[in-house]
Amino acid sequence: MRANQNKNNKNNKNTRLIEYIDLNQQQILKKLEISQFGLTPDEVITQRERFGDNNLKAHKMNVLSAFIKSFFSPFNLILIIIDTFSFYTYATEGKNPFDLFGALLVLIMILLSGTIYFVQEIRSFLVIKKMKYENKQMCKVIRDVNFKINDIDNANSIKLIKEYISLENSELVQGDLIYLSNGDLIPADIKVVWSNNLYLNQSSLTGESFPVQKKITNAKENYLEFENICYMGTEVVSGSALGIVLSTGQNTYFSEMNDKVTEKRPVNSFEKGIKRITLLLISFMLATTPIVFLVFGLRTDDFDHRWLSAALFSISIAVGLTPEMLPIIVTANLSRGYSKIKKEKVLVKNLNAVQNMGAIDILCTDKTGTITSGEINLDKVFDIKNQKNPYIEEILYLNSYFQTGFQNPIDQAVLLSKNIKHIDVEEYKKEWEVPFDFKRKILSVILSKNEQKQIFTKGAIEEILKICNRIYINGEIKELTNEYKEKIINKSSEFNNEGFRVIGIAHNSLEDEDIEEDLIFYGFATFFDQPKKTSKAIIKQLLDRGITTKILTGDDEVITRAICKKVDFKIEKLYTGKEIEAMDEQQLAKAVIRANVFVKLSPMHKSLIIKTLKSQQHVVGFMGDGINDAPVLRESDVAISFKEASNIAQEAADLILLEESLLPISAAVYEGRVSLANILKYIKVTVASNFGNVLSVLIALFLTLAEPMQPLHLLAQNLLYDIVMFAFIFDKVDKNFTDKPRPLKTKNIIWFTIINGPVSSIFDIVTFLVLLYAFRQQIGLEPGISANIEIPKEAIAKFNASWFVVGLMTQTAVMQMYRTEKIPFLQSNGSWQVNLSTVFVCLMAIIIPFTPINKVLAMQTPPWAFLGVAISFVLAYVCLAQVVKMGYIKMFKEWL
Repeated sequence: MRANQNKNNKNNKNTRLIEYIDLNQQQILKKLEISQFGLTPDEVITQRERFGDNNLKAHKMNVLSAFIKSFFSPFNLILIIIDTFSFYTYATEGKNPFDLFGALLVLIMILLSGTIYFVQEIRSFLVIKKMKYENKQMCKVIRDVNFKINDIDNANSIKLIKEYISLENSELVQGDLIYLSNGDLIPADIKVVWSNNLYLNQSSLTGESFPVQKKITNAKENYLEFENICYMGTEVVSGSALGIVLSTGQNTYFSEMNDKVTEKRPVNSFEKGIKRITLLLISFMLATTPIVFLVFGLRTDDFDHRWLSAALFSISIAVGLTPEMLPIIVTANLSRGYSKIKKEKVLVKNLNAVQNMGAIDILCTDKTGTITSGEINLDKVFDIKNQKNPYIEEILYLNSYFQTGFQNPIDQAVLLSKNIKHIDVEEYKKEWEVPFDFKRKILSVILSKNEQKQIFTKGAIEEILKICNRIYINGEIKELTNEYKEKIINKSSEFNNEGFRVIGIAHNSLEDEDIEEDLIFYGFATFFDQPKKTSKAIIKQLLDRGITTKILTGDDEVITRAICKKVDFKIEKLYTGKEIEAMDEQQLAKAVIRANVFVKLSPMHKSLIIKTLKSQQHVVGFMGDGINDAPVLRESDVAISFKEASNIAQEAADLILLEESLLPISAAVYEGRVSLANILKYIKVTVASNFGNVLSVLIALFLTLAEPMQPLHLLAQNLLYDIVMFAFIFDKVDKNFTDKPRPLKTKNIIWFTIINGPVSSIFDIVTFLVLLYAFRQQIGLEPGISANIEIPKEAIAKFNASWFVVGLMTQTAVMQMYRTEKIPFLQSNGSWQVNLSTVFVCLMAIIIPFTPINKVLAMQTPPWAFLGVAISFVLAYVCLAQVVKMGYIKMFKEWL
């Protein structure tokens, strides 16, 4: 593993840090080509020219790229081509205003869907920019001192520290000497040259909840664990240090994570689905259009113009096959999902992420700050008999309250805990303090009450036992024998193995100056990185929705197992980063499916696991908040982060949770699946319906010379039908659809079209035959395609109006059958918007042909007797459609 890691590191711009970790102070100065600690003005200029400034690559929105992505998607390109043909037809063939209206309508749909996407991209960028911490960061730099120091020690460190000045982080150059103290953000990659109990919070990089110590020497080999390197973006928890800048700006490890955000992201599940559907529709049109061309061309007797007419007719059929409302329907559905998710306090940066949330079948997540709060909490305080004792709590509380040295999360956890009683500290007066020391691992405060001095001590169990000779048991003070010591150590080990941090608590009344000797051991305090309140619930909810959760963490196995136990997460199989690296591709492919917990992972390991899962046709989400999570977030199909996350993680995310609760993830999954269901209703039903209409028109060509429908009628029918389609954005979705992951796939769309489309054609053809034969005299239209037959315009107008009634009503009413795999009205009801729009359009299918409105659309009133026949056809059609649907479901085991 180490060889592979080092090989990868050598190809990395950050390998320069490795060259410095073992160098002493004089060797560092020589390698950096500077004369002393504290750069002169000339050296600052030289270093800036050689290595650049301390600025990261700015994240700017590529407006042109966002515009192209929004307005020129593959399907939009098809519509643009078709719409161009429509404008051309209008300009060259009589300039019918209704042709222009139809062309403008499609153009408006393209512009509207593109604008919604584009505005959403801009809005998300501005929101993220606003969320960033925009105040200029400052650091303490030591430059141009009037004395020369080549070797920093305890004596001269104070002299140097007194010379520091505050500068903006961007002013730093390689070789600068930095003074670090409590609360500072590390402004660059720095090597420690002098340290006074320096502790950093590196959780954003490594996932480790507890602070890590930084010193002048290093005994670790892992890149992020170097003990004498402070990484840009981490934070000083306590202590102080002097460090020399080794890497700035673009050369830092932080920058490498930052750059990952600007890289082109892999195509996600939704984008793949849209691409497949676009290619499928193009293929369908290319296969159908030549057939229509040949049928029409061989039918007519007009030899001079028949092939031109056939070409124009086949192109119009291609237009008719195209679900021209698809972009706006998709956008509207995703926008509705976005607005629903937004109410759950979630920022959706990318509209496509709405559907991707519904598609994921695996959610990978970091542990620290995602499943857990990332904050240390006091679990309980107890004695050797596991009994709670208020006096032990009092000792611990007073120690944490009065200590002023090492500001660590343990003291903060004690002071904020609701598990122990907060006593009246006014009764005590602080005398002095023995601060925490890394070697002693003990902290003591000496307080006086009623002129009696007492010592309150906490620290590592082994070190506490060294200064105790007695033990408190059941209200008695007994000798601390080896047997008791063994029990104490074993109890501590048990809690350590469960993922707890354990400290010992001791106390004594002072009679002399031997303050940390012969103390009484009172008990234990255990601390835990507490899981978020909603972690257990979200894991269960996701499992109920068919989503497998996998934990990918940089933390160790013991702590991870403890967290999993806390949230009732059953570990199926666990692998470490070393084990992952030792696997070949086949072994890895099996391992990522078999295991649900991975520990001691680097960002490279996490990205590899997600990439391997995606290669096996899984749709993978990732949830993380750290700097090192950025490349992993980019690799996933949908990336989830948090408001408190690092700026880099927020840049890489698709969704940002604005509150601590994880439950909005489940809501986002549900809304994503609802959006997909209503998108699929439009795609499948519209393509099948359009195919049925085209098939009906083709057959009609051999029944009569009259065109069943004029372009104007087709436009009116489509406009009314689209009202129902828009209403389906708000439709209810069956529970069994939302209970399983739903990626956007082309599976069975062709079969759906071929099987369900001709059902409408059956009734269209029957309608033609009834009109041509049963209502021959009322309509005035002769059957047949002989060139000698004269067709009165009034007859054509009545024929068109009659088919308009049946065509629009069947196309609209059948949506009630197709919207659900269940029996409509009895087992599944549509939303009120769908029901109302269905009734409205069906009424319009009757009102338009049978009232004076028909004059506007160049129709003639059909025979009133035909109205009863038309309604019976509609009822028969929806019944047959239900039967065919049930057969289809039995055959393909699915509907939408």
